[in-house]
Amino acid sequence: MLRKLVLLLALLAMANAVTLRKWIASHEKTCYFASADAPGKKIAFYFAVHQGGNFDIDYEVEGPNNRQLFKGEAERQGDFVFTATQVGEYAFCFKNGLASFADKLVEFDITVEDEARPEDVAKRAKRDEVASSVVTIASDLQQITKFMKYFRLRENRNFATVSSTESRIWWFSALDSLCVVLVAVIQVYAIQALFTAKRSRL
Repeated sequence: MLRKLVLLLALLAMANAVTLRKWIASHEKTCYFASADAPGKKIAFYFAVHQGGNFDIDYEVEGPNNRQLFKGEAERQGDFVFTATQVGEYAFCFKNGLASFADKLVEFDITVEDEARPEDVAKRAKRDEVASSVVTIASDLQQITKFMKYFRLRENRNFATVSSTESRIWWFSALDSLCVVLVAVIQVYAIQALFTAKRSRL
């Protein structure tokens, strides 16, 4: 039992993950940083826009010495995994573009973990069934977490669509009612003017 607990804690210690949610104001640029203390670290970066505007944002990932690794404009979400070839800080930046006037809520994960090397793979092959089960469960939990984030994102976008549609329907109904009242008033005055003209002729 103690061996299982130690193995589980070792797996949790292998990865250093941060999950954040941040409102990014119009025309604002904000950056977050993760450090790789040795070459060969695997860095995963995931983001998704949950609220605001057209659910899109500009992003940029830079390595040490300001070397650009990834860049995108007006993206709704992204999921990247890359290997850190250099020691140092990696910057993950978001920019609420010049064409946008709405604040946006962005959720993102930055995960730094050790990448499996051939000797590690050979050691893993020698593990017993319990250890393999723990590794499988950890992998499945990560996959479930990704699915949950995706479904939460879809729920937020669908709710925003429903709210927008409800607002449009309300304004359309109000305008429609106003047009009906206006047409009724015009008809009353037209009929009244018609009878007044007939009386004046008599």
